[in-house]
Amino acid sequence: ALTIPEPVLRDYDNIECRDAVLAWDGDPELARDEHGAPITRWDGTTMKNSAVTGEPIPDDSARIPVYTYTNPRPADWPRADFIIGNPPYIGNKRMRSALGDGYVEALRAVHCDVPETADLVMYWWNRAASIVEKKDAKRFGLITTNSITQTFNRRVVEKHLARGGLSLVFAIPDHPWVDSTDGAAVRVAMTAGGT
Repeated sequence: ALTIPEPVLRDYDNIECRDAVLAWDGDPELARDEHGAPITRWDGTTMKNSAVTGEPIPDDSARIPVYTYTNPRPADWPRADFIIGNPPYIGNKRMRSALGDGYVEALRAVHCDVPETADLVMYWWNRAASIVEKKDAKRFGLITTNSITQTFNRRVVEKHLARGGLSLVFAIPDHPWVDSTDGAAVRVAMTAGGT
């Protein structure tokens, strides 16, 4: 007789698909100017050739809407003994083009303890470290961009370590990784923190 092993993951009805660092009320709303016209911005990718130089320049006719977020606040995280994750790799210079101005402004306003120069993954790192420091979880482990060791991101890590309530129990600052979407080779960091 064939024995089928018991699944490692079970359906406990507790997996949610939602934003993990920012919560808000309702749907994002279209931002409008003082005359009620929708506010838009360049889409961040579409280019055209310059009539003067022939070189590619941003196509100002390629526009996307700007949204606002009502009552933005940090997203609640469910209680857990261990926090693990692989947050999105979006550098601070690409956050606005990838996520939109309204989202980034709301994110930075509610997470004022994360420097505006930090990459998106550091919002997860900061939140996980804070939870472990408060002893609301035992440990966390995250895969982040290897830029965690660079000055602007390192400030988030140093802040938590300096307080003395958190230690790095595992760290690999630079490890090869292949992006499954396009096969691009990138470098990641892996860190685990505990008290």
